[in-house]
Amino acid sequence: MGNCMAVSIPFVAYFILSAKFCPQSEEDINRMSNVPYSSTVGSLMYAMVCTRPDLSNAMSVVSRYLHNPGKDYWEAVKWIIRYVKGPVNKGLAFDRNKVGSCDVIGFVDSDYAGDLDRKRPIFEYIFTMCAGAISWKASLQSIAALSTTAAEYIAATEKVKETTWLRGLFTEL
Repeated sequence: MGNCMAVSIPFVAYFILSAKFCPQSEEDINRMSNVPYSSTVGSLMYAMVCTRPDLSNAMSVVSRYLHNPGKDYWEAVKWIIRYVKGPVNKGLAFDRNKVGSCDVIGFVDSDYAGDLDRKRPIFEYIFTMCAGAISWKASLQSIAALSTTAAEYIAATEKVKETTWLRGLFTEL
């Protein structure tokens, strides 16, 4: 991947990953056993946790298939590597001089039935302070939602829980 072309987004819609696309034949399973899927996903997760919150949604999707990844899953991981290879000057920046306010700001979103296997929503939130990310998460919701609105309310509830925790942390500090 050293000479690959960089891409500008971490994940694209044409990667339709589902358990039904996992390899079934012994030949396909053996072919994928030689691919360093788990270690590559682990390395990308380390980068996501430490400095790259922009990878959280893509990593949430590809890490669901560590038990039996297929060729399409490996292509998705290689796409993420191509994204990481992009501009190396991206990163977290905490600079009060570049920001008018250093308030904590939170954003939340939900994707109704984004998980193709269990038909559960995927939610994401991120909190920023002084233009830098301080807390983020992308995960499957623990319960199924009956509508897009319900999925958004569930995601908002998760954001409020994180807000409460962050408020307590900053009060203590």
